Amino acid sequence: MYSNPEIYYYERWLTAALQKDCRDHQIIVLTGARQVGKSTLLAHAEPFRYGRSHTMDDFEVLDQATRAPEALWSGTDHVVLDEVQKAPKLLQAVKIAVDCNPGKYRFVLSGSANLLLMKQVSESLAGRAVYFILDPMTLGEI
Repeated sequence: MYSNPEIYYYERWLTAALQKDCRDHQIIVLTGARQVGKSTLLAHAEPFRYGRSHTMDDFEVLDQATRAPEALWSGTDHVVLDEVQKAPKLLQAVKIAVDCNPGKYRFVLSGSANLLLMKQVSESLAGRAVYFILDPMTLGEI
């Protein structure tokens, strides 16, 4: 995910809840329709913008997620993984990292709304993740 400093960022109402729950849960799943601002929120809001960030839109990252996913968070404990629906096997690696290292890692997984419908997500992250859905921006947020 790349932040463009020329784009003005509007704080989203969901941000405070995301920030609170990221302190209490090792895995946050942020879903929503395409182009609602998931990547933008994670690139601009604290603490997400300070963690390591990878998008599965990048072919090299997607390849890494398939071959050796743990390398994506090697040397850090806060990781944002965007467009995770493109790498469903990555979710198993996240589950293992969290289970083997209680309290160590904080993952934010984002992707399209259909992420919640993926069988791999419900099975591998059950009881480990808290889920949020980002709706399109409202007039109140602007």
